[in-house]
Amino acid sequence: MRIGNMKLTAKMPKKYDFWLHFSSLLMILFGTLMIISTNLGNVQDDQLIILKVMLKQSAFIVAAYIIMVFLANNFTLLKAKKLAYPIAFALIGCLILTLLTPAEGGSRAWIRINFPGLQITLQPSEFVKVFMIVIMAVYIEIAGRRNFDFWTIVKIPVYFFLMFFAFIVFQKDYGTLLIMVIICGVCFLIPSHPNIKKMQRWLCLLIMVGAGLGTFLMSDIGIHLFSMVPGLGHIAVRIENSINPFLNPYGTGLQLINGLFGIANSNFIGRGIANSTRKMGFLTQADNDFIFSIVIEELGIFGLLFIVLGYIVIVQRLVHYALRTKSEGYKIILMGTAMYIIAHFVLNVGGVSGLIPATGVPLLFISSGGSSLMAIMAALGICQSIIARIRRQGE
Repeated sequence: MRIGNMKLTAKMPKKYDFWLHFSSLLMILFGTLMIISTNLGNVQDDQLIILKVMLKQSAFIVAAYIIMVFLANNFTLLKAKKLAYPIAFALIGCLILTLLTPAEGGSRAWIRINFPGLQITLQPSEFVKVFMIVIMAVYIEIAGRRNFDFWTIVKIPVYFFLMFFAFIVFQKDYGTLLIMVIICGVCFLIPSHPNIKKMQRWLCLLIMVGAGLGTFLMSDIGIHLFSMVPGLGHIAVRIENSINPFLNPYGTGLQLINGLFGIANSNFIGRGIANSTRKMGFLTQADNDFIFSIVIEELGIFGLLFIVLGYIVIVQRLVHYALRTKSEGYKIILMGTAMYIIAHFVLNVGGVSGLIPATGVPLLFISSGGSSLMAIMAALGICQSIIARIRRQGE
């Protein structure tokens, strides 16, 4: 069925990538199983918790799947350009709403919607990541056909980036901010337009300097510097915990310690599904930021391999098609989505294992949270639309 130029169907487009589709759905089903398992630890506090979790997760999965299929059948760069400003202003409006809500964990990043006996939270900044990938692709694609100067090519994406950057800083959601910066940096390095080559070289230098500076700041010096800056004291605490969480084992280090205990308690092959001890009141973010720890405790090396192989298949399919297309806009969306997934994995797993400071970002497809699930499925829907077009053109 069509409404105007929009196609409404429950089917994926012809020539979509089956393995990308199958792997993402399999990861979501696995994540749902683990979310239910982690919430078994809350049954004593709320006997209906499993039913609530299943209803909530089912609603998010259905919504995410509908978004993915709709975008897979309807996305084009031209439509994205026409809708860029309305979507951007809608996102900004939602980001403003988050600033009016009470802080949670030191940040104001969520819109809370209350139903009888149930609360749903939405995090608008998750959708900003997808928007920035698309908006950079749109304007790079336009520039690829013309000899625009550097500022003409990047000014619209830069304006949007700075607006979103400011709002996310006000939210104090620095994990999301870091991922957005990483994604945009990678997307900027992909195109081969001659008028941005110079700035790409400067960005490469800046990335190397930033990586060195970041490593330097993850030390006692970084702890001292961040603790002196108003509003950044919690970053100092997280760096301190990543170095040695046992400095404050009953306070700020408690979550990381229990996460590490869960990993160590797996005995390599795991304790069995639903048999985690850390979810029994020890980890307050067991189904979200620290779900990786529960997966390893219950399923051991098999849980780790399942997640890693799932991510490898998804990323490999995205990179495969990025290398097949000559469209720089398509390359940016495919590679940007791959980096989106990789950045979440590295920051989440690195934080749970204590290798880097915790950032509070979810493990995509696995952690609870409707916003992150709908955002990544929206990105994959856009990618499937592009992949179907690449495959049809190839034939």
